Order: sequence, then structure tokens, then C-alpha cells
Amino acid sequence: MVKIAITGGIACGKSLAGKTFEENGIPVRDTDDIAHELMQPGDPVFDNVVKAFGAGILDDEHSIDRSVLGKLVFRDPEKLEQLNELVHPQVMRVTAEWLQAQEQDSQRVAAVMIPLLYERGMQSGWDAVLCVAAPHADQLRRLCARGLSREDAEIRIRAQLDVRQKMKLADVVVFNSGSKELLGDQTRRAIRQILENSDG
Repeated sequence: MVKIAITGGIACGKSLAGKTFEENGIPVRDTDDIAHELMQPGDPVFDNVVKAFGAGILDDEHSIDRSVLGKLVFRDPEKLEQLNELVHPQVMRVTAEWLQAQEQDSQRVAAVMIPLLYERGMQSGWDAVLCVAAPHADQLRRLCARGLSREDAEIRIRAQLDVRQKMKLADVVVFNSGSKELLGDQTRRAIRQILENSDG
């Protein structure tokens, strides 16, 4: 089975690229979704995160308020690292189990979206890494459209490895500076390139 990692900068269009993979019959798992699932009440990860950061991160329904937690950790690199240490090992365990299930189902190709692929040293073991990149100004605009202040948007962008570095490290790059249709076209070409290389 061909295993593809999709990475890139925050607000660069990874989810849109992932949808193009799915439209082409390639199953995709998003590690952000896995992290969200693990931080639901009843999971040990939830308990560990609340123990580490306090009940102040909980909303009225006793769930983790992701915006409150985000503001807390993205302004403090040590707290961000602490959160990653609590969550990421379990995320990668679930990811490995998912990939194994795809292989058992005789999938020819499977993809995983891992925003922090390089930051967390997860770049080995993939047949190809696809980086989705975008201009800094577009990242800022998209994050502000999600409700973040310009300052918070800049903090979140800086919390990741510079997208230009990710582009250099990846096997294939798509650059999301135009329309959704253009990103879809680039992603389809990238998929073809990866599959041709894996066959050759």
C-alpha cells in the first residue's frame, strides 16, 4: 500500500487537498480530527490534558474549550510542547492502527493529514510527503476569517516550522494561492505523480 503524508502550514488548504484525495477514491485520516476525538470526556487523554492545564479550559458542558486551550498554549511554547507530549503519541498510535486497517482492507493508497509532521519528527515511513503551502498573507487572512485576531494568527503561524522549509523537505508541493479549483487540479496532478513514482 502506498502511504502518503499530507502536511503544510496552518490555513494553507490541507483539508481541501484532503477532499480531493477522497474524491479520487483515496481514504484520508486527519490527525487534527484524531486529537479532537481523543480530547473528548471519557478518554484518558482528556483526563491528562485537564489535569495538566486545569479546569479553566473546560466549557459549561465539561468539554475542553479548544479556543481557550489554544490561547493558553500558543502563547507559551513550553505549554504547547506539554500539550503535544500528552496528545501526539496517542494520535500516532490511532494513525498507525488506521493505516493497518486500510492495508487489511486491501486499499492501494491511503493518506494521513499531519500538520506537525516535521515538527514532531514523523516524516519517516511514508512513500511520499505532500506539502500544501500558501502565501503568508493568505494564511493570515484565512485565520482572521476563522475569528482569530491578527496577533493570535501570527502566533499560530510562528508556532509551526516555516512553510518554506516544509516545501523544501517534502517530495511534492502544491501552492494554494488561487481558486479552490486550481488547488484541486494541482492536487490531482500531485496524486498522479506520486502514484507513477511508486509504480516505477
